[in-house]
Amino acid sequence: MSNAGEKIFIADKETLDKVYNILSTEPVYGFIEHMDVLAPDERIEYIGLNKDYVPLTVNKTTHAASYGGWSAFPVLTENKPWMVKSNGSPDYELSETDYTKKSDGTTASDVSNASYDGGAFSKLIRIWRKVEVVGHDRVVKFSLTPREGFTDDGFNGVPYRWIPMFYASVADNKAQCIAGTQPSYNLSTDAQHNAITAFHTNAKFFGGPIVEVVIDLLMMFSKTSNLQDAYGNGNMSGYDSSASPTYGVKANAVVGGGQFYGSSDGTSLNKILHSIVLGTYQQWMRDPYEVVVNGVVKVSKDYTYDPTGAAYVDTGIRVSDSRGNTWRYPLQYLVVDGYGSIPDQSSAEGSTETGPCDGTYNSKSQSTMTAVLLRFGSCNAGAPGGSRARIWDDTAADANWSIGFAVFL
Repeated sequence: MSNAGEKIFIADKETLDKVYNILSTEPVYGFIEHMDVLAPDERIEYIGLNKDYVPLTVNKTTHAASYGGWSAFPVLTENKPWMVKSNGSPDYELSETDYTKKSDGTTASDVSNASYDGGAFSKLIRIWRKVEVVGHDRVVKFSLTPREGFTDDGFNGVPYRWIPMFYASVADNKAQCIAGTQPSYNLSTDAQHNAITAFHTNAKFFGGPIVEVVIDLLMMFSKTSNLQDAYGNGNMSGYDSSASPTYGVKANAVVGGGQFYGSSDGTSLNKILHSIVLGTYQQWMRDPYEVVVNGVVKVSKDYTYDPTGAAYVDTGIRVSDSRGNTWRYPLQYLVVDGYGSIPDQSSAEGSTETGPCDGTYNSKSQSTMTAVLLRFGSCNAGAPGGSRARIWDDTAADANWSIGFAVFL
């Protein structure tokens, strides 16, 4: 079991300062999330090699990113868009500014080809991470090489992963990850899993520890816990009650610009690391690798699929019935080694503009149900959604217009 919930309280400020002085000069990249601080920009403090970096920003008018000190960071420079075969083998690179073309900028690509045996994915190279709680602070450190005490969460020994550039659509019971299609809806967890398996037996839901790693990277790049403000609001408010059966969920499309594209109108497709799934918040993404079983959070660290949670790690983190059926904004996070950070519902709270800024929602029936995690947001969720948003209120059988999924290779 992990050290979830374990907090190390250091008695005096002098000792705490010594700890942080060591952290600030350690030859790794990272940040401290001061979990008792409400102001999002003050909540994140740089340490290590990026201690004096200018953070990455996205202009919501021009939609373009300014990389600050991160312009040469390998995770970003190697994050290219690719057409990838269904077995995970790379086929060819896409133009970073126009996915309808191959990297030569001239030859037409298969980004909208419904017959293509594979899909459009962006490359995320392996990085090692160490997360600790020191007092009321969450300390996150990244290394580009193996280092004692660091783990390659979500990578499980492979040199890179493929993250989806588009929401999953389904044709002939098989998942797709291409432009020009409507994101899937009205499917249960098992039906989504069957569609992913039909894509390839090695394909998985986009969720679990790899998403937790990406979230920490995004906070590090932007030096803030308000990730919607940093990267754009996407289609968080595009709900249209007259637009049955998809109610404002936009079709997958090629979005202009490069690696990042951000807007603040609340109705646009945005992208982060070439992925509209990460930046658009228009449909809840099912993540069966985190479930709440009778009030206890259980997780899969290795992408084992079991939405009952029987095969998962018991984190010991409990979700309270008494705090259910309403959006909450816990300030504190509990660390699950080898997985990620989970909001502590017993902690004090912020809001959509303070603390972590993203909401957590669970059922008042939590102690008598098995809930499968939903991530990110939907077009009728608005500000409570975001990269760290969580819903623990839906069973594996639940299916509606607002619940989709994405394919991870």
